[in-house]
Amino acid sequence: MRIIAGEFRGRRLKSPQGTTVRPTADRLRETLFDILGPGIHGAVILDVFAGTGAIGLEAVSRGAREVVFVESGADCIRLIRQNLALCGVKHGCRLIQQDVFFALRLLAREGFSPDVAFLDPPYNWKPYVDLLKTFFNLGLAREDTKVVVEHDRWSILPEFGERFQRTRVVRQSNHCLSFYSIAD
Repeated sequence: MRIIAGEFRGRRLKSPQGTTVRPTADRLRETLFDILGPGIHGAVILDVFAGTGAIGLEAVSRGAREVVFVESGADCIRLIRQNLALCGVKHGCRLIQQDVFFALRLLAREGFSPDVAFLDPPYNWKPYVDLLKTFFNLGLAREDTKVVVEHDRWSILPEFGERFQRTRVVRQSNHCLSFYSIAD
């Protein structure tokens, strides 16, 4: 696993042993950042279920102003810290080691609102509706916030909810990115 573009291009990141953490594949990450384009430069990024931190680090490499990593696993938090150190990142990143729903409520109380939120739950995750409802109901999204959920092609994600709508799905092999925004 490596950083694809920007300041840290080509930098190899540490990956976990075993199969409990599934880092976003380089090709899918490249597709994501091609879609997000130059809007990443100067942006505030939320990387939820951060795992290795590859998404957030790719964003930093491409000029993101701030990245908040949310991850509940202590091993993954250590891995993110190691990868931040490998890239020499000392500022502009925050790690929150909490359950996703607790972390989202914490960020909402702080008035946090990202430009891009990347939600990458384990592929066996079931409560996608709860995750999206919580994110949008807490007011974490603005009109221009891009919310992206990575999932496998067999997962059933909602097309819309009371406050959100899916605007796009990108498929690569068995992996998908679903893009959401505030409902019109």
